[in-house]
Amino acid sequence: MKTSGQKGNPKPGRQYTTVQRLSMERLRATNERRLSLQNSRKKVKTQTGFTDFKAIMHAHADDSAHTGGSRPEILKAAKSTGVNIILLTDHARPPRDFINDSWRGIREGVLFIPGSESEGFLVYPQKSIIREYINKSWKGPEEYIRMFRQVGGNLFLSHVEERDKWATDELDGLEIYNNHTDFMDEAEFLFWLRGSFTNPERLLLIEKMLAEYGMEVFGSSQDYLPQIIAKWDRDSINHRLTGVAANDCHHNQVYTVKAVSPDAIEVNIIGDPPMKITTQQSPKIAEMLKGKNPGDLIARLDFDPYERSMNFVSTHILSKELNEEAVRDSLKNSRAYVSHDWLCDPSGFAFIAEKNGKRAAVMGDEISFSKGLKLRVEATNTATIKLFRNGQPISESKSNELNFDLKEPGIYRVELWLEIDGEMRPWIYSNQIRVK
Repeated sequence: MKTSGQKGNPKPGRQYTTVQRLSMERLRATNERRLSLQNSRKKVKTQTGFTDFKAIMHAHADDSAHTGGSRPEILKAAKSTGVNIILLTDHARPPRDFINDSWRGIREGVLFIPGSESEGFLVYPQKSIIREYINKSWKGPEEYIRMFRQVGGNLFLSHVEERDKWATDELDGLEIYNNHTDFMDEAEFLFWLRGSFTNPERLLLIEKMLAEYGMEVFGSSQDYLPQIIAKWDRDSINHRLTGVAANDCHHNQVYTVKAVSPDAIEVNIIGDPPMKITTQQSPKIAEMLKGKNPGDLIARLDFDPYERSMNFVSTHILSKELNEEAVRDSLKNSRAYVSHDWLCDPSGFAFIAEKNGKRAAVMGDEISFSKGLKLRVEATNTATIKLFRNGQPISESKSNELNFDLKEPGIYRVELWLEIDGEMRPWIYSNQIRVK
């Protein structure tokens, strides 16, 4: 059986629904497998010639009513999770300037690059474009791109599920994984979660799950997004297009349940109006109200602290230096890979081309086809390695390494998948090596 978080919508690698994944048995098994993978990591010997920096893109802080986190909070989380780079993505709110009124440069060892989620894009201009926003100097995405290119910077298609037909030839890349997008088919889970607010036993169980297996709970909705990957493959045939991960983190999935009267509770989530539930509507909440005074906290469910989001998925950027110019250049030239780090730390992952035993290209490079050219993959753990040419699978093997003799030109990339509690989960998505 293959299923998604919601019944009836198949997703590759699935054996359980999200609610099934959230049983204590499944959470425990996933946790044990993760620990086993982390403890069996191998050091990658293949050299790319670059340093592997862990980056978080599409990150919200201090930018809207539905964002619960702050920039100091996101910095603290970055330091605790080994994140080197954060590309902030404020919601555009003129006259507030999402460049000059944000953080830029290195703070306590973490590089910040300011930007915005705007007009269907992740927008990281090299200088302020607030005047263009105040004057609204564009109509439609094509004019926006032209305006942006006059200023310079990095531009990525965002929420690709809504923009499958949008052209990408003038963009630096697109989100090949977005956590919010992945969660959009989770109606069954949301129904189950809402039911917990009037079910004392389930509410206590969720508190226990978050306390003991918080990362596994966060990762329970993880899926492969085939339609988005297909667009990336189609569009990459004709031009370089950097695939990145969108954490889309806000720290706003925090539910609080409070007593408001002897016969009523109130459920709150950041950005939404409070929901009042009475004992008349749901008699079971009387048990939750025992010994509680108005205003007393009954439960707090924090699903998405920044630390959890940052550990879940990231964009690993290959760069010579930790500075804005070098990072921008790597993102423009596809020297990056996407990883679900929560499954296993991938740092050091290598996907290169070799000729006569010497490195000839790394992710993002374009090289000419010649006899004796090989592709080499090396990862920190054994995985199912899938090699693609022009979006079509051409090789699959289980190892931490792959050596593949090239027989023809093409656009080559790899995916690495891990077996987790009887399911196959995507772990690493490389960017392409273009062989002409």
